[in-house]
Amino acid sequence: MALKWTMRLTKAGMLLGGVYLAVVFIDPARGTVDANERVKEVVEAVAANQFDRPLELALSEIADIRPTSMAERLRVSGDLEPINRAVLHAKDGGRIIEVRAVAGQAVKAGDVLARFETDDLQSFLKQREGDRDVAAAEMLLAMQSLNRIEQLADKNIASQEQLDKARSEVAASTARQKSLSAQADIARTALREAEVLAPFDGVVSSRAINQGSRVGAGAELFTIVDTSILEAKVLVSTRDVHRVAIAQRAELHIDGLDGQTVVGSVDRIGPVADQGTRFIPIYIRLSNGGARLRGGSFATGTILVRQNEDAIIIPAISLRKDETGDYVLKLKKGRLVRQPVTVGSGWGGSDSLEISEGLAYGDTIVTVPLPELRPDVTVTIPKAG
Repeated sequence: MALKWTMRLTKAGMLLGGVYLAVVFIDPARGTVDANERVKEVVEAVAANQFDRPLELALSEIADIRPTSMAERLRVSGDLEPINRAVLHAKDGGRIIEVRAVAGQAVKAGDVLARFETDDLQSFLKQREGDRDVAAAEMLLAMQSLNRIEQLADKNIASQEQLDKARSEVAASTARQKSLSAQADIARTALREAEVLAPFDGVVSSRAINQGSRVGAGAELFTIVDTSILEAKVLVSTRDVHRVAIAQRAELHIDGLDGQTVVGSVDRIGPVADQGTRFIPIYIRLSNGGARLRGGSFATGTILVRQNEDAIIIPAISLRKDETGDYVLKLKKGRLVRQPVTVGSGWGGSDSLEISEGLAYGDTIVTVPLPELRPDVTVTIPKAG
C-alpha cells in the first residue's frame, strides 16, 4: 500500500504566529486516515515552544537605577546696581575754591573731594568765639556780684530787691554765654564742612561742580558709589516667585565679561509686584572681586531653585497605572515583576519623575510602554558590547 503525504497550513499555526505542517495519511484503497490526535500533539508542542521563549529586551529599553544629581533653575535677567550709593550736597552756599576728585576716580573714606571758600566762615567763627568769651567774663562778674550781695543780705545790709536783681543778671549772662557758645560750635561745624569728604571707600560716579563756581545751600556736588559689592535687580513673575528663597545660588553672565560666570546669592525679595507687569524684583548680591563689575551692566543667568544630589529618577513613560495605583516593571531573576512606586516631584517639565518610595539603587526597570511587556513575562537582556 502506498501512502501519500499532504501538507496543509492550519489556522492554529497562524494564530500561534508560526508555521507548522499538519500531517494527513491518505490510503488510495481506504481513503483519508484522520490524524487529529497527532495534529493536537504538534500544536501543543509548538505552543509550548512559542510562549516559553523569553522576550529579548534591548539595552535602550531598560534602565538601571542609580543616584542622579538633579537641578532646577529659573532664568532671570536684569541690571547691576551698586548697593551703597551716596549723593553729596552742600549744606551751606558758597564758592568752590578747590576740586580734588573727578568722575571715575577711586577714593577712600575721609578723602577731601572739594573745598569751599572759608574766609567768611573763619571770620564768623572768630566773632562768635569772641562774643562767647565776653559773655563768659560778664557771667563771672555777675556771679561774683551775686556772691557779695548774698553775703550782705545775710547781714541785712543788702535788700531783697538787690539780691533778686543780682540773681537775674547771673541768669541772663549765663544764657547769653550758652547761646554764643552754641553759635561758635555751629560756625566751627560750618568751617569743618567747608571740606567735602568721601563718606566711604568707592568711586566718584559723577561731579556737578567746578573750581571757582558758586553753589547754593543743598546743591548737588558729587555722587559716590561703592563698587566692592553690587547687586543684580532681576524680575520674576508672580507665578514663579514662590520658588525663590533667600540665599539661593545664582549664576549670571554679565555683558562685557566674555562669557565668564559670576556667582552670587539671592539677598532680598521685593514685597510687592509691579502693577503694570506683575513681576516682582529679586535682588542678587554679587561680590566684585577684581572690580570686574560695573553698575548699569546687563546680566542674564539662572537662580538654582531646587536641587537633589541623590534622586531616583525614571523616565515618565516608564510609569504604569492600574486599578491599584502607580507601578513600574522591574526585572527580577529574568522575569518582570510589578513594583508599586510613590511618585515624588517632576523634573525637566514632564519628561522625568522622581520616585520617593518603591525603588532602590541597583534596580533595573523597563522604560518602554510596550503592551506585550507585563508582570510575570520572562525576558532576556543582551550583553553590552
